[in-house]
Amino acid sequence: MASYSETLNYIFNLRGGEIDLRLDRVERALALFGHPERRYPAFHIAGTNGKGSVAAMLHRILCAEGYRAALYTSPHVVSFTERIRVGEEEISQEEVVELAEEIKGRLAGEAISLTFFEFVTVMALVYFARRKVETAVVEVGLGGRLDATNLVVPAVSIITTISKDHEAYLGSDLLSIAREKGGIIKKGVPVVCGSLLSEVETLLKEMARLQGSPSYFLGADYSFALKDGGLFDYKGVRWSLKDLTLALCGRHQRSNAAVALRALEVTEKDFPVSEVAVREGLRTVCWPGRLEVVRQCPMVILDGAHNGEGVRALAEEMRDFQGLKKIRLVFAAMEDKDWTCMLGELSDVASEVILTRVPMQRSADPGKMGAAVRGGVPASVIEEPARALRFVLERAGPDDVILVAGSLYLLGELRPLLAEGACLKTPEGHFADVRF
Repeated sequence: MASYSETLNYIFNLRGGEIDLRLDRVERALALFGHPERRYPAFHIAGTNGKGSVAAMLHRILCAEGYRAALYTSPHVVSFTERIRVGEEEISQEEVVELAEEIKGRLAGEAISLTFFEFVTVMALVYFARRKVETAVVEVGLGGRLDATNLVVPAVSIITTISKDHEAYLGSDLLSIAREKGGIIKKGVPVVCGSLLSEVETLLKEMARLQGSPSYFLGADYSFALKDGGLFDYKGVRWSLKDLTLALCGRHQRSNAAVALRALEVTEKDFPVSEVAVREGLRTVCWPGRLEVVRQCPMVILDGAHNGEGVRALAEEMRDFQGLKKIRLVFAAMEDKDWTCMLGELSDVASEVILTRVPMQRSADPGKMGAAVRGGVPASVIEEPARALRFVLERAGPDDVILVAGSLYLLGELRPLLAEGACLKTPEGHFADVRF
């Protein structure tokens, strides 16, 4: 039997080559296991931004109600096992090894070759069936129509937001992207959508109509209202909930919560949840790397926004921290992302930028990114993320805000170090000196 590290090496090496979006390979692979994806209904979630947060909220509320609910999300922040959960429990390393070996063997016998995401999706869907889950909350990986997850049987389809991202695979205009994401709409299955541009909403309404699927849109069919103290109200078709508390920060997360609540309204017949479970789920939901405050004095915030829409929402939230406080940005991005736009937006709220990179071939060159920092904001290049973090912690005053952003992979590199804060300090208690 392979070790856990050997198994992960095998799985991650499946990333090589071009992304080939097709469903037939995954369908053949799942058939080898008796189509596990058909044994439980899913909350199937697509969207450019917010789909992971909506997934986390739905899963937490369903668990709070007592359902045996699974969760499949991507990418992970720190540990691969974050991607596959039943209840509050992540798949174990031993289960990863055993399941991967079994799938690998069966695929070899049938000459089926899967990509990285396809392989992991098959792992998750098989695992959920074997754990006899009542429902699975499943996040789309890329697009929707040809995504490996699009073989699940949804109780409801959810589309959070639509903006430009992954244009090489989904199309260069919003309507092309919307058609791909709208590909998760199934015949007769309700679809819940977040706030969308009018032309995108019109397109998705028509796609739903052609499938005979009821469709609901934020702002038209359901709504939320912000209140003082971080509270918000939700007004749905049947539910009216006052003074809700959400553990996740940001106005956009209240919007995501409204999407999750409408999805639960839609599935109320099959998965009824009490108001107590709704309140408890929203109050206790945890979704790392989304406006996540991991340290005080100085405050350190982690956010995985990695496209224009997400970074604009992040910049808007960070304006609340401006004033006399300095915002020091530690930034890395993948080369295929629009880091010029991202840095442009964040330059408006940053007092200093430290550019770094994660140890991946796809990582953008921090030296090249410096030209995208605008407004005369001082920028430094420190290629190794841990050294970049030590550098900024040494310079920051107790009232400053340190924002780590640009890529979930960067958060994955630095979050464990921040959780183990002592390792960043010298024996004298000062943050380690950085020379470069």
